[in-house]
Amino acid sequence: MKSLSRLIIVSLVFLIPLSACAKKPSTVIDAPDDYTREVVGWGLRKLDTADYPDMRIAWADTEGLEQAIDKSISYLQKTSSLRYFPSAHQPEDTITHAQVLQTLYDFKAMLRKGLTPDQFQHELQTRYDIYTSKGYNDKGDVQFTGYFTPIYHGSRTRTAEYQYPIYSRPRDLVTDPITGKVVGSYPTRRELMQSNRLQGSELLWFKTPLEPFMIQIQGSAQVILENGEPLYVGYAGSNDAEHTGLGTQLLRDGKVDKNRLSLPVVIDYFERHPEELNTYILRNDRFTFQKIYTAKEAANWPTGSLNEQVTPDRSIATDKSIFPRASLTFIDVAKPNMAGVLMPYKGFMLDQDAGGGIRAAGRADIYMGIGEQAGRRAGAIFSLGRLYYIVLKP
Repeated sequence: MKSLSRLIIVSLVFLIPLSACAKKPSTVIDAPDDYTREVVGWGLRKLDTADYPDMRIAWADTEGLEQAIDKSISYLQKTSSLRYFPSAHQPEDTITHAQVLQTLYDFKAMLRKGLTPDQFQHELQTRYDIYTSKGYNDKGDVQFTGYFTPIYHGSRTRTAEYQYPIYSRPRDLVTDPITGKVVGSYPTRRELMQSNRLQGSELLWFKTPLEPFMIQIQGSAQVILENGEPLYVGYAGSNDAEHTGLGTQLLRDGKVDKNRLSLPVVIDYFERHPEELNTYILRNDRFTFQKIYTAKEAANWPTGSLNEQVTPDRSIATDKSIFPRASLTFIDVAKPNMAGVLMPYKGFMLDQDAGGGIRAAGRADIYMGIGEQAGRRAGAIFSLGRLYYIVLKP
């Protein structure tokens, strides 16, 4: 089972979904069920000024932040984005489209003014509203995880070496143009695989069954063809079914210790029981479809749920039904550094992605980037932290 071990170590199997990005399910090692517990109503609670977090440390580290802000601005400048503000389904939501857009313009202007950390904190206290995620427990605790974009070798045709496909979006998959939800219903993963319904819609072929599954989980991938040509693959829709990660399944079946659940434990289990892998994959009802980006589209790859490029260490995925998309956020959590070591971190992020396994106020996913190093970081065990949204006062 050396090939499986190599694949998992290199790609650090499945970290939470969109995606790079868009709308990916969750990590292979999902958070315990409590973290996806839904709190009532809107996911945010407005803070009193006295309770604002200290963001001065974050102000001293803004690499890549302006790039990420520009991607959110690009999204908000599209007329189609207006329909999401405030949320029609969340009466508590009073954050307007204009507020979010003006926040980004204003924050970008502050970055260029070269304010000191103290000056910035003063501006924050006087001109901004700060909201906290209610968290999984209605006390603000959020479980953070990471996701990334893997790099694999693949083929346009099936060969003796390349036997396992990803699929293009079926013509009979109908989704709501606004919400992306499936109209009616669509078969589960098991039903699709056992019915051969997708035969003829194979997009690319891979060496192991884990690789196409990983692409579905992460939402995107770079694929190197046999002739060395790189292709860029991204999300093209899903059956909108429930996502269940492999780690969660092993935990529920009593095959791993709850107190020891980690990526190495999951890897070790399937190395010792390779015959069970397909059974567990088929238990994940969610199935996503992919597309190959054109040369023009590749310039904006990988994209998140806003159809805008995501930025490593600056883009997060959240539940878009309870959080305002494209917004500026601040996180306070232990985050993997470039060596994969968890370190205390306070920084600014943009809410630019979503995921099938990223549900409720107690979950958030940080985009780590492309390739092996990003995979190592995304595979690190994360911890509980806090998530805040930064909005100019009306």
